[in-house]
Amino acid sequence: MKALQYAQNVADLFALPEGYLKVKQLMDSDIASLDEIAEVILLDPVLTSKLLKLANSAIYNLPYQVESVSKALLVLGKTQVYNLVLSIGISSACSKVDTSAIDLERFWEQSINAALIARYLAQCCQLKPNDRYYVAGLLHNIGELVVLHNNAEQANRCQNYSAEERPWQVQERELGFTYAECGAELLHLWQLPDSIVEPVALQHSHKFVQKNTAQLVLHLSVRLALANQHPEMYSTRQLVDPFVLELLELTQQDIIRAIDFCNTEGLFILSVLNPRISTIY
Repeated sequence: MKALQYAQNVADLFALPEGYLKVKQLMDSDIASLDEIAEVILLDPVLTSKLLKLANSAIYNLPYQVESVSKALLVLGKTQVYNLVLSIGISSACSKVDTSAIDLERFWEQSINAALIARYLAQCCQLKPNDRYYVAGLLHNIGELVVLHNNAEQANRCQNYSAEERPWQVQERELGFTYAECGAELLHLWQLPDSIVEPVALQHSHKFVQKNTAQLVLHLSVRLALANQHPEMYSTRQLVDPFVLELLELTQQDIIRAIDFCNTEGLFILSVLNPRISTIY
């Protein structure tokens, strides 16, 4: 099967929660007020709780506590709240999948590390809104769960990457496509914006163009997250093309700080988006 067929097979199972769909509909509307959006979010206590926890995290570094959804919408803005709600909705959708055939701790750590690094680098590059880079990072490997549901044995084999054969190379050999391609097909079926879908689809491309900043940031973030997760297997020097740093005007110090940021905030985000995993630590 091709990547699109894999994604179509799980489209119903990986349905986003109704609350997210209502929020998306209101945020896409030009006439909906912030109070109307807040009322819909408040109907879901789990969504409300997680949104406020994320809004008060060091990621946003606000000088005061955000104590209500209405205040979160005011201080963070509709776009950032939308992306946070999307992140929470996706983690909820993914919780329905039997993940016994893969290392779920590794999957979420990889996803969250890439998300935090992408957000930090986007901020370094003064790219706005930088939250969409966070969402693209969080979703960069969702294709693994798509393949897992279709064929657990294949997903299990794709975990056997090494210093000589990187994850996306194993996926290409085992599946004929990468998790990036498969995940992008699912995100397209979810009708997510191209600004998120395209960087996910192109994260392994080596056609580097300065204007494609979203692709460059995600490409770099995925590789830094991989090196950070497997220091015994990969180094940043092995995985990072200096030309990407040059195009983004980033320094080695920026890279070190991005990794430090993800290591500091990672466990907190993990506990908010996937409490089932945080109990491991």
